Amino acid sequence: MTHITLKFKAVILSVFCFMLLACGNDMSRINDNDLRVKVQECDYAMNMTAAEHQVCSNYHRECKRRLESEGRFVCN
Repeated sequence: MTHITLKFKAVILSVFCFMLLACGNDMSRINDNDLRVKVQECDYAMNMTAAEHQVCSNYHRECKRRLESEGRFVCN
């Protein structure tokens, strides 16, 4: 029973994260300092779920976008 419960929680968390990302969450609204902190947290995170990994990929993509389109080096 416990194994099924953990899988169910993981699926629910993944769906929630996906819905949060799909509902117009615009990364460009995050200020530079907050984005830098999120990227640093992602860089040191261990054992991430697929949803967490996707969120971190989105943070990194936003850093790259800011560098390429705005010439701002926000993240290291």
